Amino acid sequence: MYKKILFICFIFLLAGCTNINDNKDYVSLVKNCFTSKSVTNDVSLGYKYYVPKGVEKIHDYDYNQVFLSNDCSIYLYVDIISYYYKKDLQYQKTGKEFYYETFQNGNKKGYIKIEQEGDTYFVSIVYHYSKIEFYSDLSHLNKLITLSSVMLNSITYNDTVIEKVLEGNLGEFSEFTYEVKKPDGSSSNFSQYLEEYVQKEEQRKKEKLPDE
Repeated sequence: MYKKILFICFIFLLAGCTNINDNKDYVSLVKNCFTSKSVTNDVSLGYKYYVPKGVEKIHDYDYNQVFLSNDCSIYLYVDIISYYYKKDLQYQKTGKEFYYETFQNGNKKGYIKIEQEGDTYFVSIVYHYSKIEFYSDLSHLNKLITLSSVMLNSITYNDTVIEKVLEGNLGEFSEFTYEVKKPDGSSSNFSQYLEEYVQKEEQRKKEKLPDE
């Protein structure tokens, strides 16, 4: 029932969007996905999430997933360490962004950033210790932003599993670097923890892993 409701809301959202050339309020596409109850249909190590209809998972590397929709690759990274330590979200706007807005849903914070390269748009959406990035042309931008937001909003963490992972396998995280060309100045790297969360040296000294 929840899946049916979510799907109907998703179709309504897409049908109700104005033309991307006239609608520059991209953050509203993200926020609208918070109005529906989250459901899940896939699971990874320490979290579960929802893969919408029309999105195909093509790679799964524990904390990195690659999806395909409209011939566009969607890259998901989930940062369970920042989630576990409840690190604060940080990002300094460079002023070179084509579009940038922050948003919040309860105590969950995030932002959407779009960089333009000719007729191509590079989109980064960070929300609740997870991140999605993709390239898109103008015709698919609204749809991919909405699909990505549905996926990010659905992520549900399993505290028990995450604690056990950190107890015994912290040094054994899968390290994969996706070969994705990034715009000049982009510092994102999927093989590392999200740089958007505070990683101060003083905090690292104070933080300890769960007792073994």
